[in-house]
Amino acid sequence: MDPVLSRLIEWGVFGFEVGRGAHFLAQMRALQLLTRIAVPGGFPTRVRQKSIEAGLRQELFELFRQEARLFADRKLPLAMLKPEGLIRHGLRVGVLLVDGVRLLRQKKAGRTTQFSEEAREKADEKPRYYQRNFHFQEDGYLSSRSAELYEHQVEILFAGAADAMRRLALRPMLERWGPTGVPGAGKGLKILEVAAGTGRTSRFIKQLLPQAHLTVSDLSEVYLQKARRELAEFDHVDFVEAPAEALPFQPGQFDAVVSVFLFHELPLEVRRQVLAEKIRVARPGALIAAVDSIQPHDFPDYAAVLEQFPRDFHEPFFRNYLENPLEGLLEQAGLRAVAKQTGFVSKLVHGTT
Repeated sequence: MDPVLSRLIEWGVFGFEVGRGAHFLAQMRALQLLTRIAVPGGFPTRVRQKSIEAGLRQELFELFRQEARLFADRKLPLAMLKPEGLIRHGLRVGVLLVDGVRLLRQKKAGRTTQFSEEAREKADEKPRYYQRNFHFQEDGYLSSRSAELYEHQVEILFAGAADAMRRLALRPMLERWGPTGVPGAGKGLKILEVAAGTGRTSRFIKQLLPQAHLTVSDLSEVYLQKARRELAEFDHVDFVEAPAEALPFQPGQFDAVVSVFLFHELPLEVRRQVLAEKIRVARPGALIAAVDSIQPHDFPDYAAVLEQFPRDFHEPFFRNYLENPLEGLLEQAGLRAVAKQTGFVSKLVHGTT
């Protein structure tokens, strides 16, 4: 590619991601203001230390710069940046602002296991750790309303960086199977995403490796229904409702097994079980990857921010997650060539079976 054109694409993508981040950050500020007016205390807590704010901003921009370089080098297809329709997005903003007040009131009341009758029937069939209103979401992960709002909520929380953080999971795939995102890319590969939620990362995987056979697995029926709709345009995609610690697959089926934002929502013993299952269903030499929150040993200066997170949101296993390095779990499980890469407040940890 012409170097001038490449540089223009890089600048354009970086500007787009910074602008997108500013858009979601403005929604965060509006949410903080509205909840402060409606309920004393406001929600969520805003970082007040200038040194931490500056450091987080620098990490955010560095993540966007790295992504811009990947797009400019044609390693990631520009289609990944396509935004959703303005009307759909705008209507949801109003819903989320009102929902923020409800979430704060639920937090103040300490309601963490409140479900509608329909969701309760689903919850009773799930593992005990899953029967919660994670993030104080209405019906936890067990309602279609939650599934519709979830991705937007996460983007507001992470100042528009959630997609970029998810795409960290693609980087070891680029190293193994590039060039990607072209016709025929991924042919013959079998990839599993565990706890895929609404399929956002799954979509990126299919855009990167269109001919790979992707299995999308999650414990929530309604989130999988949302994923089906979001991935309807792609071929070679299966959907399986299953707990990550008891995957219904034969040993050695997959060339890669990935998860995003899963481990911090699990008790330590379940984390170990999930990792063992990932390894069991993977072929020898397969890629095992996880994107999740950074931990204090990654950035000691951000320890206060990490400790605040479970206070603002119902994350009952997060403190234990902070105390147990994710890369250490991969090494203890016997994975080879374990590596780590951080991106803003998330990190990719991966290894080989």
